[in-house]
Amino acid sequence: MLNDNGHNDYAIEFRDVSRRFVLHHEQRASFQDWFIGLIRPRGHAEEFWALRDVTFGVRRGETIGLVGRNGAGKSTLLKLVTRILEPSSGNVSVNGRSYAMLELGAGFHPELSGRDNIFLNGSLYGFSRKEMSGKYEQIVRFSELERFVDTPVKHYSSGMFARLGFGIAISMAPEILVIDEVLAVGDSSFQEKCLRALADLKAKGTTILFVSHDADTVRSFCDRAALLVDGHLIDIGPANDVVDHYARLLMTREPRFSLLRVRALDELRLPTEAIRSGDDLTVEALIRAPEGLDTSILSLQIDIDQIDGVNLWETRINLPSELPLTEQAASQRSENLPDTRVARVTLPDFPIASGAIRLSATLLDTSGEQSRFLDHQETILRVESTHIDDRGLLRLEHHWEWEQPQPTPPVEASTGGVTERLRGLR
Repeated sequence: MLNDNGHNDYAIEFRDVSRRFVLHHEQRASFQDWFIGLIRPRGHAEEFWALRDVTFGVRRGETIGLVGRNGAGKSTLLKLVTRILEPSSGNVSVNGRSYAMLELGAGFHPELSGRDNIFLNGSLYGFSRKEMSGKYEQIVRFSELERFVDTPVKHYSSGMFARLGFGIAISMAPEILVIDEVLAVGDSSFQEKCLRALADLKAKGTTILFVSHDADTVRSFCDRAALLVDGHLIDIGPANDVVDHYARLLMTREPRFSLLRVRALDELRLPTEAIRSGDDLTVEALIRAPEGLDTSILSLQIDIDQIDGVNLWETRINLPSELPLTEQAASQRSENLPDTRVARVTLPDFPIASGAIRLSATLLDTSGEQSRFLDHQETILRVESTHIDDRGLLRLEHHWEWEQPQPTPPVEASTGGVTERLRGLR
C-alpha cells in the first residue's frame, strides 16, 4: 500500500495467500526402503492446506507476533516471507533486506566450522569477506562460542545453533527479521540477552515478525499479534487482545490429543542430546491423551532428517485403542497433570556416521477420509563418529584384508606361428 509520498508503508504484505502440500502415505520402515523410494513411485497421497486465504500487512518498523497451536500454519507463513516456499495462490510482497532464523541449524553447512559458517552466511546475504571480518568478533562475543568457533557445527547442540544463529542475525542489522521459536532454546540468561538485542533492533526501526508460544513475550514485546487456527487468520490486532483471544480459545476448545515432546534416549534409556554412531537409538514421543478418548484414531509418525531437510527415514504406526498412562502421570493425578502416554521406537546399531540430525514426531487424526494434522514436535541430536577415518553419511560395517600376492609363473609363449609370419614379411 503506497502512502501520499509514493512509498510503501508495508514491509510485508499477504494478499489472499493459500499454501497447499501433498501428503504421501507410504511407510518407510528402513533405510533400505528410503533408497528404494528414490527410484520408485510414491504411494497414496492427499492434499493438506497449511494456509487458506490469509490477508494482512506488517508496517515498516512494526513487531508482530504469530500465535496459534502447532500445525496452525505459523512456520509455513514465515517460509513464504523468506521465499523458502512459494504460495499456491495469492501474493506475498516483501519490501526490504531480510534475515531469517527458522529451523535450528537451517542455513548452516554441517561439515564447516562455526567460523566458516559465519562467513558463508555473510556471503549469502551479500556481505564481502572484509565486511564480515569486521562483524566476526561481535558475532562470536554475542554467541559466547569462543571455545567452539573452530568446531564443525555438526557437533553443536541445539542451544549452540541458536546462539550462533542469533549472533549472526543481530550483526546483519536487517531491515526485516523473521524468527521461528528459537527463543525457546537455551538458558534464561541468553534468552534475556536475545530479547535486549531485539529491542535494540526494534528501536532502530527493524521490522520483526516472529513466532512464540510465550504469551508474556508476545504481550511485552510486540506491537500487534496475529492468531492462526488451522491455516486461517482469525484475529489480528493489539498484542494483549489477541493473546487473550488465544487463551480463551484454548480454554473453550474440546479436549484434544497433543504431543508434549520428542526426545532421544541412549542405550540405557536415558535422555540425551548425543549418541555414538552404531549405538542403539530410541526415539520417545510423549503424547497427551485424555482418558475416555479413543486413541485408535491416532497415527504417530517419526522422521529423521538431515539439518538441511533431506529425509533419511520415516515410519508411521497406528496407536492402539488403549495406551497405558506414564508412571509420572498415574502417580501425580492429584496435581491435575495432563494424561500422558509414551510411545518409543528403537533403532538398533544406528547407522548414521556423524553430524547433527533432526528427530521429529507428528501426530495425525485418521478418523476421517483424510488424515488431519494434530501436533508436531522436534529436537536436534548429535551423532558422534566412532571411526575417525570414515567419511560420509552412513556407518557401514566393514573389514580390511591384507595379502601378499603370489608371484605369477612365467607363461611359455609359442613362437612358431609368429616366426612364420615374420618370414612372410621379409
